[in-house]
Amino acid sequence: MNIDPVQSKYLISIHQPALWLAAGAAVMLVLLFIIWSAFEYGRYMAGFNQFDYDQEIEILRQSLDEQTVKKETALRDNARLSRGSDIQKDACGQISDTLAACEGASLKIKEELTFYHNIVKPKKSKREIQVNKVLLSSVADGSFRYKVVLIQTGRHDTVQRGQLELSFQGRQADGKEVRFDLPTVSLEKATKRQKFGFKYFQNFEGRIKFPEGFEPLSMFVKARPKSAKVPRVDKRYAWAQLIAGGNKTNVGKEKN
Repeated sequence: MNIDPVQSKYLISIHQPALWLAAGAAVMLVLLFIIWSAFEYGRYMAGFNQFDYDQEIEILRQSLDEQTVKKETALRDNARLSRGSDIQKDACGQISDTLAACEGASLKIKEELTFYHNIVKPKKSKREIQVNKVLLSSVADGSFRYKVVLIQTGRHDTVQRGQLELSFQGRQADGKEVRFDLPTVSLEKATKRQKFGFKYFQNFEGRIKFPEGFEPLSMFVKARPKSAKVPRVDKRYAWAQLIAGGNKTNVGKEKN
C-alpha cells in the first residue's frame, strides 16, 4: 500500500529581505563599535592618548613644512649671492650656515615623526622589541653620555618586560682587546642587567668613562624579553659611527 506524501499548505518565506540585510549590517556595526571601544579603553588605561600623539605629529609636520620653505629660500638666495661681490659672498656664507641648520632641523623632525608613527600606527601585528635609537656624545672631562631607546612594534596590548645589557669593546694601550660591561665603566650606579617594562618605549641614559689609554671600538646592546614569544635583540655598533652621529634611527653601522 502506497502512502502519498502530505502536502503542507504552509510555506515559509522571508518577507522584506532588505530589512533583514539592514538588521544584519546594524548588528555587525554594533559589534565592531564594541571591539573598537574595548581597544581604545585598553590604550587609555595604559596611558596612551591618541589625541596627544596626533597633535604632536601635526606640530612636527607643520615644523617640517616651515623648515622646507626656509631651505628653499636659502637655496635661492645662495645661488643668487654666490655670483656677487665680497659682501654678497659673506652673506652667501651666512645663508649656507642657515641652510645647514635647516637641513639638520628637518632631519631631526623626520626622525621624530618616524618615532611617533612607529608607536601610533604599527605596521606589524607581531610583537617585537627594537633598538630605535642609540646616541653617544663626548664630554670635556673625557667621559661619554649615552642614550638608548627601546620600542615595542606590533601590538601594544601587553607590557614587555625583560633585561637590557650594555657593553663596550676596545683596545688597550698594549694592543689587547678587552670588553667592559656597563657597571665597570659607568659613572653612576648601574647593574649589568637593567630591567625594562614598557608598552610603547623606554629610555636608558647615563655617563661612562674608560680607563686611560683605552680605545673604544664597539658598543653592544642586548635586550632579553621575559616572553619566549618575543625575539631577543643583539646589536653591535661601530664606535666611530656612534660618535659621528650617523643615522639616529638605529644609529651607527651594525656589525654581524
